Amino acid sequence: MKISLAQMNVIPGRPKKNLETILTMIEQAKTQNVDLIAFPELCLSGYLVGDKFTDEDFCSNLMEFNEVIKNASQGIAVAYGNIYLDNNISQRVADHGHHPNKDGRSRKYNAVYVFQNGKAVERASATNILPSGVQPKTLLPTYCFFDDQRYFFSLEDQAIDFGVPLEKLAQPFMITIDGKKVPIGFEVCEDLWCADYKKDLHSLNVTKLLIDNGAQYIINLSASPWTTGKNLTRDRRVKALKEEIGNSFVPFLYVNCTGVQNNGKNIVTFDGGTTVYNKNGEPIALSTEHYKEEILTITEKDFSNSPIVRIEKPKIAQKLSALIQGIRHVQDMTGSSHQPKYVIGMSGGIDSAVVAALLTLAVGADKVMGINMPTLYNKEKTKKSAEHTARKLGIGYEVIPIGDFVDSNITLLNQYDLDGSGKTLSELNAENVQAKIRSINILSNVAAKYGAIYTNNGNKVETFFGYATLDGDVRGGIAPLADLTKLEIFDLARYLNKEIFNDEVILESLIPDELFRFGKDQIAPSAELKDAQIDPMKFGYHCAMIDAALDYNKKTPEQFMRWYLEGTLHSHLGISEQLMERWGVNNPQEFVNDLDNFAQALQKSTFKRVQAPPIIITSKTSFGYDLRESILPLEPSLEYDRLKERIKSTMTKYQPQVKA
Repeated sequence: MKISLAQMNVIPGRPKKNLETILTMIEQAKTQNVDLIAFPELCLSGYLVGDKFTDEDFCSNLMEFNEVIKNASQGIAVAYGNIYLDNNISQRVADHGHHPNKDGRSRKYNAVYVFQNGKAVERASATNILPSGVQPKTLLPTYCFFDDQRYFFSLEDQAIDFGVPLEKLAQPFMITIDGKKVPIGFEVCEDLWCADYKKDLHSLNVTKLLIDNGAQYIINLSASPWTTGKNLTRDRRVKALKEEIGNSFVPFLYVNCTGVQNNGKNIVTFDGGTTVYNKNGEPIALSTEHYKEEILTITEKDFSNSPIVRIEKPKIAQKLSALIQGIRHVQDMTGSSHQPKYVIGMSGGIDSAVVAALLTLAVGADKVMGINMPTLYNKEKTKKSAEHTARKLGIGYEVIPIGDFVDSNITLLNQYDLDGSGKTLSELNAENVQAKIRSINILSNVAAKYGAIYTNNGNKVETFFGYATLDGDVRGGIAPLADLTKLEIFDLARYLNKEIFNDEVILESLIPDELFRFGKDQIAPSAELKDAQIDPMKFGYHCAMIDAALDYNKKTPEQFMRWYLEGTLHSHLGISEQLMERWGVNNPQEFVNDLDNFAQALQKSTFKRVQAPPIIITSKTSFGYDLRESILPLEPSLEYDRLKERIKSTMTKYQPQVKA
């Protein structure tokens, strides 16, 4: 027996292109005498195509490709993921009843199709409740940016509708290999991640149902996004399945897509990570590289191979790979035959320097143009910093002074008095005029001139606090850094210089010491919109707070205060007592004042984030559509008020303890 796992690059919304890849890989497998080739989940449409799944013509179009793949299955078995639009369900079950989707539209499944020799493969136990050769996904995720239940009917839903046990429908398919029928169980993505789906006080373990029904192998077809350490997490999940199922566990084959998809507000990377596990739940064969399209082939004797120990890249290296892939996805977003050009505002700060480096790595120096837009507030050393990075990268670079443009705008706006109050622009208004001119007047128009895209260079700390100007630096076509804290950007800059460029492409003077202090000759983060302006965030400390607040299991301001009272805040956040002292938050009054600002800023700046460009996901929770926000005022809880008063009244200084 020989099985191939086709780790293919799935391009969302491009089924014709995806079909070409599928057919090419099928032919490659045939030349190697492969018995069965399996492709990822929704490999024709892509997983993230939004409400196109509610468009019946879109789904019907996807269904038309099934006949082509079925015909290509002559001499081989093929399993792949696609939509099944179940318009003929009443005729199939002969009950003349009404069987809609939960939204009232036609019933549709996120399904596995299994064909062999030009025919749908039979199940171990036949049923007319399901279409021939089609197995719906059982577990439909509805967390983070996943929204399967919005579109699809699950295998469990089908069992409930027809009043049959789920195990009756969770059947393996009988693949013919060397003249013998081999029962192979197929499942889709989330069916692996079953621990949190409960039924009758146990996990709804699809793998176990398939094995109990005779499956000798399990193949999981996935569209599973990358997160740091994702492969090790997958390994733990498979091992947990083995421990729950016990000695009857069978070899488990996992095939995932590569590439990048988006939901309109987030750019999501898919790393592949295709893996074969033995009957002990241990990995014995791996795809060779993240984000690389390849066919992983396994034979029956390979299942006796020794387990493989995974070696993961450092976290910052994994994030760098995701960022580069995310930027390259813009080509797919636009449907272009080539990578677009980019225009980037280069202030001389570390954020724009890192973005320039990422763009150069992703699309090449010839497609990147940097612009420095100084006013009288921009220091000479920041202007030199911007030029240094541009020259080192070899990108196009120009200086376009905007001082006169700013002055004429302010003069013009102050000439008019719409409400008779005599009011003129405030200092903050004048600062924002500069930011708006840089973005809307210069960057957007230069980008239009060259048919390019201009970037949003904001980081996650700025995005959290709303430290950006609407119609100014909030704008752009893509936000590469908006899911990286400032701490991560400093780390990324060091990594780029040392490991990628082997050169000081990004000036070391932009990078602080371990307590985020800058020497007098260094360049501290600043918007440079007025004299002696320094970014107001408490770097390191606020970075850790944001990571905790936006962890998948979110930590609230109330929790921060409880940890503060316990003296364990520093250890829970993974920072030093010295860093808390450096920012003065070991003082209870400063801590609660800062926490008030932290909570207020997050809520008040929602209106900016919902208008921001797509963000490349690199963390457990990204702004965009990963974290779904409503525009609401902040109202502290009663517990918040109680804890705040307790800290202010009972403490003179933070009293650090070791975390239990």
